Amino acid sequence: MNITYEEAVKRLDNVNVRPIHIIAAIIAALGGFLFGYDTGIIGSTLVYVTPFFHLTPLDVAILTSGTSIFAGIGALAAGPITDKYGRKSLLIIDGIMYAVFALLSALAFNSISLIVWRSLVGFAVGADTAIATAYIAEFSPKKWRGSLAITQQLMIFSGITASYWAGYILSFSENWRLMLGLGVIPAIILVGLRFLLPESPRWLLLNNKENIAKKVFNKFGALIRDDEIVMAPAKEPSFKEMFRNKAVTTAIIIVGIWLAFQQITGVNVILYYGPEIYKYLGIVGSTAILYTAISESLGAIEYAISFYLIDRWGRRKLGILGYAGLVVSWIIMLIGLRYFFSGILFIGVSLVFSAMTLFLLFFHVGVGGVGWVLQGETIPTEVRGRGAGILAAIDWFANAAIIFLFPIWETALGVYSFFGFELLLSIIAIIIVYLFLPETKGISLEQMSKAFEKGLTIQHSKSEDTTLPKSENININKKKN
Repeated sequence: MNITYEEAVKRLDNVNVRPIHIIAAIIAALGGFLFGYDTGIIGSTLVYVTPFFHLTPLDVAILTSGTSIFAGIGALAAGPITDKYGRKSLLIIDGIMYAVFALLSALAFNSISLIVWRSLVGFAVGADTAIATAYIAEFSPKKWRGSLAITQQLMIFSGITASYWAGYILSFSENWRLMLGLGVIPAIILVGLRFLLPESPRWLLLNNKENIAKKVFNKFGALIRDDEIVMAPAKEPSFKEMFRNKAVTTAIIIVGIWLAFQQITGVNVILYYGPEIYKYLGIVGSTAILYTAISESLGAIEYAISFYLIDRWGRRKLGILGYAGLVVSWIIMLIGLRYFFSGILFIGVSLVFSAMTLFLLFFHVGVGGVGWVLQGETIPTEVRGRGAGILAAIDWFANAAIIFLFPIWETALGVYSFFGFELLLSIIAIIIVYLFLPETKGISLEQMSKAFEKGLTIQHSKSEDTTLPKSENININKKKN
């Protein structure tokens, strides 16, 4: 008995969530822990490597942004590799690379070697972000896809939090080498666990590995009987054909803009330079690291809110809430700095601390996690690796730009004008999300193109039922008149 590819994956979309869905999502998202640890630990490390290696503001900018630049390159490289060779193999290789380069970073003997090894750590992290949420999206029931994929943000938060508390504990001995080297431990654990993951069931079907695919489908509760033969889906399009498809191009533009603003609105300015910002206010050393650690440690509450809302409110409403929260946070930050510069120190420092804490809360609830969910779900399966890689690269290159800019801007013009700039960017982000982002909750991956096929159009303010009938499925290879 023949069944279509669409019918097979519909079974995968409609199953109830099982323990294997949750376990596989957690293991796949563990790369997010390394991402978070790498993001957070540089904030603590900079306090000590800057005087140790006599780093200039330009050196600091290169050290921090170099990691993100290579992460973008890693994301671009990962896309076509994972489309050809599968999701699982790349997820394992990423972990191995991170472990090796994190260890070498801890053994750096001068500023150049530190920059080189840290940049290669970024390559590994970037490759992982290109595929982790895409892999999770490919086995998740559609009603649970957002909640499972947002596990990536939980892991990012956990890694950031762990890095700052590790930085605080090790700050008393000023052991920056151990701060960097501790990342090897979760990387080794990650590699071991990822060997246990099944390959993506959708990727297996698209690459004519039907017998293996049936076993994986059955593991996830989507039974395909032995006597059922899945008809081969359309041939994989070329890179050029991918961009000829209006829906794919629109998805890359809209989600790419989201991911760019996700970075340039300032999250990693706070996470990378948090202790430096407090130093600007006269709070230095271990205390500065402690303040940043406390700000980030509310992430468990933030993740719970996001987990609950993302498949109820949807991506669009949660995103508007998140970016609106960033606007409020930057306003509080600017007011706090005004008080500080006026000599009212306690109120000033309290407002700055509150602003940074509130910023991270709204970022985790409605910006960071939602962005990675969109990155993993909006590109068609046959080109998801390449498309998700492009989107992850946009995120990383935008991050590189803003964290390169901050130390130079801060030295030349101070932090007040920079945070005013961040406020402006956050306002622009709300406008773009409100006007152009379609809702994607409840849509199967095979029908996702329908949400973007109209191009850059103004979205209706009223919520709409976005669940599409099977007949409206859009194939990437379909020619349009």
